Amino acid sequence: MRVVLRNNAIFVQGENTILEEPWMEEFFDHHINNTLFLDNGVLVLNSEAASEQKEDFLDSLTDSYTKANDLASPFYRRSLKKCKSAAIRIEMPYRKTEKIDVELFAYGPSRVKITFLDDNRWVMRYLKQQFSSMVLSSTANQIYIDVSSMYSKARLEKALNRKEVLHYQINYTYDNDFMGKLYGQFSSFGFNCDEMDKMIRYHAIFEIPMGSRPKDLKKQYLKLAKRYHPDSVSSKNPAMVNSYTEKFKLLQEAYDALRMAS
Repeated sequence: MRVVLRNNAIFVQGENTILEEPWMEEFFDHHINNTLFLDNGVLVLNSEAASEQKEDFLDSLTDSYTKANDLASPFYRRSLKKCKSAAIRIEMPYRKTEKIDVELFAYGPSRVKITFLDDNRWVMRYLKQQFSSMVLSSTANQIYIDVSSMYSKARLEKALNRKEVLHYQINYTYDNDFMGKLYGQFSSFGFNCDEMDKMIRYHAIFEIPMGSRPKDLKKQYLKLAKRYHPDSVSSKNPAMVNSYTEKFKLLQEAYDALRMAS
């Protein structure tokens, strides 16, 4: 383990098992709403409401760090205490991505059940944090969320569009009529899991929630097509031109698919 104080933040670099330490898990449970989940770690912002838990965490971090590196504890304990208002970033080394299977079931337009087919407390924490006040109840392997508003549906779609977190690849599967239950205008379409993923990704490209009006889709398309049209690139750099060209093709593909579905 390595602990570095930099730019008013505490950087902790260690083995992948560091997140499994009991004192580490307890700390994150208290700070779940102030945590940003990254592809290779987590960033915990300061919270005055959980300052006591943070001091306990810093004590445990000091004990673990000094023991692992055969160092004197008092100096590091005093140093970390001075940074008790700093953000904390836990970084993990690269490892082979592990797939986590998650199943979604829609009861209707306002309620969704999320079931973990693989036990993983960290991906569970990530989804709970993403849905925050939308969570109605939860068990060890299930989360029930309220998606009755367009805002909550947009939050759901944004979370589902992200497939990798903490070196885990989340594989979402859906019940056969997931789209039809959530969005009435899609009731006649039978989307499989791959098609569902595409629909979510296409809407994310246009930064609009599923169920948006066709005129809103067209407005976003015209705006983004103008921005990413290859002719609008001022640079003659081939890589830049290719990047805009690929983005423009993806916009056209997404727009054609969503226009047909709507």
